[in-house]
Amino acid sequence: MEPVQALSNIPRVPGVFVGREDELRMLEEALSASRGAVVTAVHGLGGVGKTTLAAHVATRSIAEGHVVWWTRAETSEEINSGLVDFARALQPVLSGLPADTLRERALEWFRTHDDWMLVLDDVDHPDDVRRLLPRLSPRGRVLVTTRRSVGWRGLATDLRIEELDEASAVELFRRMSSGTEEGASDLASIRALCSELGHLPLAIAQAAAYCRETYVGAGEYLGMLHDYPAEMLASSEEGWASERTVARVWQMSLDRLRDVPLAVDLLRTLAWYAPTEIPRALVDRLGRRHDVTRALTGLAAHSLIILDTDAVSVHPLVQATARTADSADPHRDPDSIRLAHERAVDLLLASLPEDVATRGSVAWWNGLVPHIDHLDAHTSPDSATEAMALLRARAGQFLHEQGSVRRAVTFFEHAVDDMTRVFGGDHQGTLAMVSNLATAYASAGEARRAVALYEDVREHQSRILGEDHPRTLVTAVNLALAYQSLGDLDRALASYQQILQTQLAILGEDHPHTLVTRHNLAAAYASLGDLDQAVATYERLLHDQVRVLGPDHIHTLGTENNLAAALASAGDLAGARSRYTQLLAEQTRVLGDTHPDTITTRGNLAYVHLLSGDQDKARESYERVLEDQKRVLGEDDPRTLATLNNLGLVHGVTNPARAAQLLETALVHRERALGTDHPDTLTSLASLAFLLLNTGGAEVAVPLLERAAAERIRILGEDHPDSLASQHDLAEALRITGQLDSAEDLFARAHDAAARILGDDHALTRSLRAGLTGIRGDG
Repeated sequence: MEPVQALSNIPRVPGVFVGREDELRMLEEALSASRGAVVTAVHGLGGVGKTTLAAHVATRSIAEGHVVWWTRAETSEEINSGLVDFARALQPVLSGLPADTLRERALEWFRTHDDWMLVLDDVDHPDDVRRLLPRLSPRGRVLVTTRRSVGWRGLATDLRIEELDEASAVELFRRMSSGTEEGASDLASIRALCSELGHLPLAIAQAAAYCRETYVGAGEYLGMLHDYPAEMLASSEEGWASERTVARVWQMSLDRLRDVPLAVDLLRTLAWYAPTEIPRALVDRLGRRHDVTRALTGLAAHSLIILDTDAVSVHPLVQATARTADSADPHRDPDSIRLAHERAVDLLLASLPEDVATRGSVAWWNGLVPHIDHLDAHTSPDSATEAMALLRARAGQFLHEQGSVRRAVTFFEHAVDDMTRVFGGDHQGTLAMVSNLATAYASAGEARRAVALYEDVREHQSRILGEDHPRTLVTAVNLALAYQSLGDLDRALASYQQILQTQLAILGEDHPHTLVTRHNLAAAYASLGDLDQAVATYERLLHDQVRVLGPDHIHTLGTENNLAAALASAGDLAGARSRYTQLLAEQTRVLGDTHPDTITTRGNLAYVHLLSGDQDKARESYERVLEDQKRVLGEDDPRTLATLNNLGLVHGVTNPARAAQLLETALVHRERALGTDHPDTLTSLASLAFLLLNTGGAEVAVPLLERAAAERIRILGEDHPDSLASQHDLAEALRITGQLDSAEDLFARAHDAAARILGDDHALTRSLRAGLTGIRGDG
């Protein structure tokens, strides 16, 4: 047989080809190597553009005058069929010969000729290529496209093809959706759509074809993809082969794994987690280690996942497809998708550590939270289960402990919705979940919402369990705490006193619930400024807790801490220092020197040094505490940020520039972690404002204090103690800047409210009275 110049049968090369310059260069370099027969395997996820890349390389080879033959190669039968077709193309007059004879004639041609290219498209078994090579000339080139990422060592140079970068993905969509270089104008929507499609060329081309044929924009398509994922992933417009949709391409990949049953179950389960860093330890719980490993390696071999020693990654669009029910796809029937969701939930629940205080457990939790986040975001309301509610609640509790209160609120809200759907609003589990949500609201500075929820829970429990039931009383205590957060101190105090009388009668003075109420009662006295009563109540409680719970119990240590704080507020700095020093020794012995509570006590001791006028010691202590908190708790933990703010205040007198830097950092971190209207954020805002006020920045300081006061009034109400404190600070700033009429009016209104709510002898009331007197010149 004589060579036929430029004989080829490559598929139609797409008119739009962007973003593959580096891959083209590497592939052509590999194919032009000067060693024996050159075999290059281009592998990657189905739809990533392997065939398109190969077609462009083949087209260039044809342009150089080489013979190029393209054959489907999923099976050895397809390879043989392609060789038969080549022989017929070479000599059409021999087309009537038996297939085996034609195959041999084709192989003989490839053995005796040079400078040809044989493209084997979509090879599933590397051994099919291995058996073919000895029959070919060592001076030809074999280009393989495959989803198989393994099996090529010693056989071929392998080149993995990744997804497009963002710019190339956007350009591909623009050009394919419009047929022009300019494309669609809404770049933000196109970027969002390409990101949702994981920058996968096939998915982008499929979406662009739909948009072009239906005159739908990228933003509208994205909305349809969210609302109707199964239909959009499988849709094919006129001129678009249905077998080339992303859903169909990956269905064929899974068909090839039919001898590894766990593989499909595993992929459906992984689809509910975040795309990257899925821990192997989590996945290994799915079945026997051998079976799971076999399933993982099978999925990785077909480029459906990326497998590392400790983690698994899955392309986001593979996940979106695998978790979308489609009755037409045997791998994605609704029951299988539902069971995969349940497995994903159960695996996470079984992997959650009970302890959230140790560094190891916090690190493990932090590794799991992104996957709980992803599962939470992609779980529809009608998929509510008790297990899903529990998973969301556990995540909420962890995030609440870590200070991520807004994220905690979201998880608790979803958990409440789940429990309500599954059990109804009167179920005790639902009411417990509502209480968790109320606690999170209180921590997020939303005391009014917390009060409303606690009142609702108490009403349900009183009706179902009775007013004196222990659970009802616990809710009543939490409600009183919420009243206290809301600034309704008289109501909180009255509630505690009433609850305590009931608990003493029913539970006795030594019951843990009774001890908690006594602790809260002491805190209410302190908030009201009745520090003598607060100290006395704490001292009696501490004595009883040592007797009942023991000196090392966490509640006993907590009471000792609050007693020291009350002593400091009462001006007994020596007593406070002694208590904190004793507590620090006990916590170091019981909890360890890196426990968050131990570190917090060191910060409290630093505050006593500051009150005592020892600024150098306070600064040194705060700096050491801050470093330890960053290491143990993280930079955005509320306790770390409180120390950062306090350190800024310490520097305020001696180093205003450093103080401003620290306070601004605390403010930025609190705004990001807690929100712009959280009480801690407003504290940072006021701290920075006062520093500016005292260092010549009055014009900047007054607007900041106005903002802090307005936010506190909006959230807490005008008569809340924190709101009154903000009004005091703003009035003082107005006085300093010469706005005496406004300052006098604000001092007067805040003083009258403080006297009514806190009493004439409260420290804040006295300070407001002094400010008012100073302006009026009455004293």
